[in-house]
Amino acid sequence: MPRPMSHHLDYFEVVSHDYMPKADFHLHTNWTDGEHSVEEMYSRAVDLGLECVLFSEHGRESSVDWFPAFADEVRALERRSCTALVGLETKVVDFEGNLDTTQAIVRECDLVMASVHRFPAELNPRGNPDRLSPEEVIETEFRLARAALANPAVDILGHPFGMCLRRFEVTPPDSSFMALIEVAAEYQVAFEINPHYHQDLWKLIKWCQAAGAPISLGSNAHHVDAVGRVLDRLRAEVSDATP
Repeated sequence: MPRPMSHHLDYFEVVSHDYMPKADFHLHTNWTDGEHSVEEMYSRAVDLGLECVLFSEHGRESSVDWFPAFADEVRALERRSCTALVGLETKVVDFEGNLDTTQAIVRECDLVMASVHRFPAELNPRGNPDRLSPEEVIETEFRLARAALANPAVDILGHPFGMCLRRFEVTPPDSSFMALIEVAAEYQVAFEINPHYHQDLWKLIKWCQAAGAPISLGSNAHHVDAVGRVLDRLRAEVSDATP
């Protein structure tokens, strides 16, 4: 069963040129591939004036041996002006929307992020990416993401079309993004706006708002210097658009 998102909805829904929630819902630490500790990332968030952060640590089924200790460390933070949430970023395994995690790990989390980090093994895109056409790459990621959105354990879709954009260097058409946003709206799963992968952030936000899809702002931060970067990018894009 999904955890209720009601107490986080302000951070998922209210985004405009005049108001950006002081939140970053995609942080990684040295529990996995981040460079800094939970305390160091949290302290940077406090220094930046953030009000809420999600430690969306990478995890898979085998992470059950350490994930509870990570969750305990987040919960044990000396709380200051910023709420720290326990999160998980886990990969979508197949076209049925299964995730590489366990119920025990999910129960530890405030929010669960599903990301397309791999394609199913039978497609073997890592060994021979040229085997798939650009159209097949887009369709494959779309199908995996759409299936994840239907999984009731999922609260956030991490870096939508990130595989296309970063690994295959294929840019999906606007229609593919809008179609995926429509599915996110249907299941009320937050569509992540992520500057590490996405270019025109405000365009994606506009589409989410038009469709009624929740929005999650995430910096994909693996270093203290990247905490809050999504807000910096949003402010910069507003400034660039101002005559």
